[in-house]
Amino acid sequence: MDELTAQITERAIKIGGGEQVAAILARPVEDTSLPAIVILNTGVAHRVGHHRKFVTLSRRLANNGHIVVRFDFPGLGDSPAMTGEDTLLDTNMASIRDVLDWMDATLGRRRIVLLGLCSGADQSIIYASRDPRVNGAILLDPSIPRTRRYYVNDLYKRLMRRSFWTNILSGRGRVWNKVRRILHRQTGPQMTLPGQFSRPNLEHPEAIAFLENVYQGAMDHHAELLAVFTAGPHYQHNYRRQIIDALPGVDFGGRLKLYFLKECDHTFLREAQRERLYTIIADWLAQRFPALEEVRVDVGQTEETGDPDMEIEEF
Repeated sequence: MDELTAQITERAIKIGGGEQVAAILARPVEDTSLPAIVILNTGVAHRVGHHRKFVTLSRRLANNGHIVVRFDFPGLGDSPAMTGEDTLLDTNMASIRDVLDWMDATLGRRRIVLLGLCSGADQSIIYASRDPRVNGAILLDPSIPRTRRYYVNDLYKRLMRRSFWTNILSGRGRVWNKVRRILHRQTGPQMTLPGQFSRPNLEHPEAIAFLENVYQGAMDHHAELLAVFTAGPHYQHNYRRQIIDALPGVDFGGRLKLYFLKECDHTFLREAQRERLYTIIADWLAQRFPALEEVRVDVGQTEETGDPDMEIEEF
């Protein structure tokens, strides 16, 4: 269980004109000039995050001197659903704006870093492209298009598995399922096979253009980016530089730091994985966002690590 320390306080708050956004505010007892952190929901998960990682993370960051707000979008957790004709994305964007407006008016905070996992990462970068108050974004497994190198890596990994060849010889597995789908489309209505699920087509030119636009928008606002990819969504990304290759139209201008955790799952199930994540985030914040009176030191473009499960690189 995460215990509060004497150095931080934590309280529940309601934000927005109709108090539609339920949030938890964690803050250090002694005020600092460090940027505030806003943590977004992951999908339909409550603001505590999978395995309570956002609770632990917010308290540790507050202990490091950051004000941290983790909140529920309308219709999730303790935030009531909003009525109206706005899309889900527009509603969530408005909620993020309400949180930032509240932090500006109530706490005097205009240096903001957004943090999210999966859909929370996607909404973080979309909002960062729209609001110059966002000085940084921490993106955990954001959605990115697959690339030519992705498919080569994926094929190689499949060919190296004994189960791949066993399934080929026995008529089972994804390859044979795909063949059956193709043949069935030619002879009758399409069937749904066990294990199938739909994914957005991020390789469509319009999707790529949209993603390039939002990432470049964040860069134009001089936002710093930390992107941490795991091996969990192997169907979408499988190497560290994929975001660079997938979005060639974006000039990251040396403000993107990448990690690829090769043995880590999407929700950071193991405690050791979460501890590694907390360290990565804390170190990045300390490097990129020192207190205003401190002088930033350029540590160079590439950092070495002795951990075989972790690849890191700066651009």
